[in-house]
Amino acid sequence: MPLDLKDLSIQNISQLALDLKLDEVEASDAVSPAEAQRRSDVSLQALKLRFKADQAALEKFEEDSKVYWAKKIDEDDDEKIPLPVKPNVFGWEEDFFLLMNQGWPWRVAVYIAWAGSPKVGRWPKTQEDLAAGVLGLNSDRQISEWRRNNPAIDEMIGIMQAMPLLSHRRDIFEALATSASDPSSKGAQDRKTALTMTGDYVPHMKIEDDRPVTSPKEVDQEVLDRARERVNKALKIDGSEKAPVNE
Repeated sequence: MPLDLKDLSIQNISQLALDLKLDEVEASDAVSPAEAQRRSDVSLQALKLRFKADQAALEKFEEDSKVYWAKKIDEDDDEKIPLPVKPNVFGWEEDFFLLMNQGWPWRVAVYIAWAGSPKVGRWPKTQEDLAAGVLGLNSDRQISEWRRNNPAIDEMIGIMQAMPLLSHRRDIFEALATSASDPSSKGAQDRKTALTMTGDYVPHMKIEDDRPVTSPKEVDQEVLDRARERVNKALKIDGSEKAPVNE
């Protein structure tokens, strides 16, 4: 199913945030609304600080990696340094701020950004850890409530998962054009794909399928058999009786 680019627009992202039926602040008999709001504010502030720490950790990792490989290439340098280890970072900060800036409540924006990110290497690893460690909720039960009452959340997750494809759309077309321009047989399939997309090539079968039937000889035998069965049924003729064959 082709992507509808309108679904990936900023306007649609904002529109989906409207009319959400959810209580972002987790209040209960044991927690007053004021305390629940305080926990929400503290969790959001902690998240923003974590994003800053993640950025600093990634910058240090990149710098240490440059030093490591520079010394690795230099055969005269006998200094032994450990291979830098990439830190565990959230990795969905940009998606989170995009959603929040378009009107999504911060906790819901966190969940969508997290759920829409690649599962391999995703941090936190589980929804329970996300609820307790990032959102400041007692459990992930409230996330399930959000999703049950708001189909737009799952729709938005799907849109966020498709975002990287759209961002590389020009690169994909460039690669297709380069491959299709190869005059050798290697580029044959890509040429067919590219020309089909531009409308310059129409598959042979499609032309035949769209062509109107102008002669009884062109009617498929199976179609004729089904028509005969319908006529026999309407006239109450036993289909088992074979028509006489002219000698």
